Parts: sequence; structure tokens; C-alpha cells
Amino acid sequence: MTEPSLLMSFDDRTVDHWFAHRGVLDDAGARVTFFVSHADRLTDEETERLQVLQREGHTIASHGSRHADGPGFVADHGLAAYLEEEIEPSIAALAERSLGHRDFAHPFGRHTRAIDDVLTGRFSWLRSTTPRHLDERALAVLADLDEPSMPRVLPARGIDVGRRGVANPDDGGVLLHVLDEAERTGASVCLYAHDIAEWDRGLAQGRNFITPGRLGAVLGAARDRGLAAVGFGVLPD
Repeated sequence: MTEPSLLMSFDDRTVDHWFAHRGVLDDAGARVTFFVSHADRLTDEETERLQVLQREGHTIASHGSRHADGPGFVADHGLAAYLEEEIEPSIAALAERSLGHRDFAHPFGRHTRAIDDVLTGRFSWLRSTTPRHLDERALAVLADLDEPSMPRVLPARGIDVGRRGVANPDDGGVLLHVLDEAERTGASVCLYAHDIAEWDRGLAQGRNFITPGRLGAVLGAARDRGLAAVGFGVLPD
């Protein structure tokens, strides 16, 4: 990659909502990554919709077979069992459905060096998470993806507006600060959300979610700063 980019991603498996709101992505000229968990439980319709999103240029990738907390699973059962029960089945389920599986997002953003060392042998890029506060950690989502020594584990900042039926604090100013710093430094930014739903419906469903309006605003703010929204699939192997 030679241009600063926005790596926007969505986690879990709200395929119908992602598909229903893909017009927000199209309107912004955005391509994103959908990290899918429980891929073996995808219905035929969900599979077809993910295949459409993939054909339209979005990236489909792995979020684990059962969305297990990696460090906790490894502590209880060992690294070999984690690979056998959580990672390999996810890779296989996506491949069986002709969906991408080159990259991986850590469930809950939790990981260890040992897990990363093993997973980078199975995936090209890994995605973790970082706090949303306005301090040095908020800028951890900035990355020079052309740097040869760049670690293949990218921290991402969450931008959901609600979580488990409760509204998140308004931290739009922090996000704009991050995007401004990306424009100033020429870095790329990694962000993530989960479901896409209108405000009342999202709160009622109790999932982590972002509204279509908020998503469009974020994509527009990134575009205004020269950050093209691209999927993980364009990153080098």
C-alpha cells in the first residue's frame, strides 16, 4: 500500500444487517472487512449475501469458530486445542463456502505473543483492539503499513454507538483527533464496529452496534482527510 487508508471492519455475524446497509458503504466508496464467527452456522442465505459482499470487493475473514477468548481458552486447554477447536474449523467453514479466510480478528481483542506467533503462520494479518480514550493509546490505531518491520497485528479502535442495550459515551471528538493525526502523519487507521442498526432497534436488540448515519459520517470524515476505506484483503501477504 502506498496511500494512507482506513481499515474499517465489522465483527461477529449480523450478516443480514451488514447486507441491508451496504449502501452506506457504496455511497462512501468504501470497502471493508467482515470478520465472521460461527461460520459453520451460516444459513444458505447468509452465505450467499457474504459471497455478494465479497464479489463487490469487501473482505471476508475469520473471527474464530466459537468467538472464544484466546488467552482464556489456551490457559484452560492449551494452544494445540485452541488451534484444533477454534481456528482450524473457522478456516475450513469459510473455505467450504468459498469465502475468504486469510486474516483474523481476535475475539474481545484479547491475545498473547504466543498466540500471535502461531496465528501469523496461518493468517496474513491479525487484528486486536485498543481503548477509545484520548491519550497515547487512542493513537495506537495509526500504522505505517508500508514499513517492512510493521507487526502483522493491528490494533483497532471501536466506534460502536451502543453496547448491550446501553448508549456509549459520545467520543466523536476523539475519533476526529485520530483521523486528523492520520492525515497529518500519513498513517493508516484501523477501526471496528459490530452490528449496523438504527438507534432504537440497536439498543433494543442488545448488541454492540453502530447506526448507519454514524457509519456514513465516519467514512465521510476519513474520505475528507484523504483516507481511502479498504479491506484487509488489499494488504500484502
